[in-house]
Amino acid sequence: MNRHYCKLPTVNLADTTTLLYPESPTLTLDSPASIFMTDFIKIHPVVIDRKTNVIDALTLMKQAYVRSLLVTDLAGSGFSGIVTATDINGGKVLAYMAENDIHARDEVLVEHVMIDRNHIHGLNYEKVESSSIGDILETIKHLNEQHVLVVDHLLTSFSVRGLFSTTNIAKALHIKFDVEPQARTFFELEQVILHHRL
Repeated sequence: MNRHYCKLPTVNLADTTTLLYPESPTLTLDSPASIFMTDFIKIHPVVIDRKTNVIDALTLMKQAYVRSLLVTDLAGSGFSGIVTATDINGGKVLAYMAENDIHARDEVLVEHVMIDRNHIHGLNYEKVESSSIGDILETIKHLNEQHVLVVDHLLTSFSVRGLFSTTNIAKALHIKFDVEPQARTFFELEQVILHHRL
């Protein structure tokens, strides 16, 4: 089918002196939590295959200006977990290299240092919709996480719908809010102990 396109008329901007800006709502701890959530229905998530090496994963984080990546399986559709900049820059990579007699960082894969979905607690989107960001921060403080995933119940299973980042929330509210990720496995517990001994 042939569609004919036409050139639009233009206007001269000589008398244009102002700009229009969207209204900026005043954000407080009582603001709706959904305002602060990165919603994957509106924003495409940054994902990486679990077989990617950690150097490439870190490069992707820098290019995308994010500090975490959702990890997928080989097919690229199944959710496997999450990997953070802390996982890659912390002691996990070096510990895995020492434990497995590996000498190059690019031999360490995302799946070796990521947080498996079995060790992740998420929030239900239905609860998020009726919550304030203060509720979310209180939950994050309790979980001791830097990133908290949000899941949506579709048909018979849950799908990852979005994500809360403590960094983004702190910037939006102009507050200081730091958490130290907790150990989920014995391996991670060892790393926390070693880190505090240094």
